[in-house]
Amino acid sequence: MLMLLFQLGNSRYAIPAAEVVEIAPHVNLETIAMAPDCVRGLFNYRGLHVPVIDLHRLINDSSCSDSFTSRIILVNYPLADGTRRILGLLAERVTETIDIDGDSFTSTGLNMEQAPFLGDAARCEAGLVQRISVTELLPESIQSQLFPAEAG
Repeated sequence: MLMLLFQLGNSRYAIPAAEVVEIAPHVNLETIAMAPDCVRGLFNYRGLHVPVIDLHRLINDSSCSDSFTSRIILVNYPLADGTRRILGLLAERVTETIDIDGDSFTSTGLNMEQAPFLGDAARCEAGLVQRISVTELLPESIQSQLFPAEAG
């Protein structure tokens, strides 16, 4: 399975490349008043206002760096009503894809109730890589704030 690799701090993560719409540069974002801490802001993507989640803030409780390799990963995010919307995911060192056999991903053995989006892990030439589930990325409370018309 082709996976897009990125880092958050010293840890490597991946999402299936099939879920990626496009990779955008880390552009200036418009802030959203009263948004949760992990919501970095909005940007205009082909005429659409796209919310951007700071994955580093969501997972590690600190902001993603503004480095040269920080990017906004645009994904098709599934909503409760069955539709999909474009969602931006800000991550560091978004520089490569890698083919990882789906069977290589195995349980980490950790109970991740507070972060159901953190999936199984695989060891590959890049080191240990943990899969992120885009489908389970946002709790209902944040999803309903970002996409109120589609909230179920």
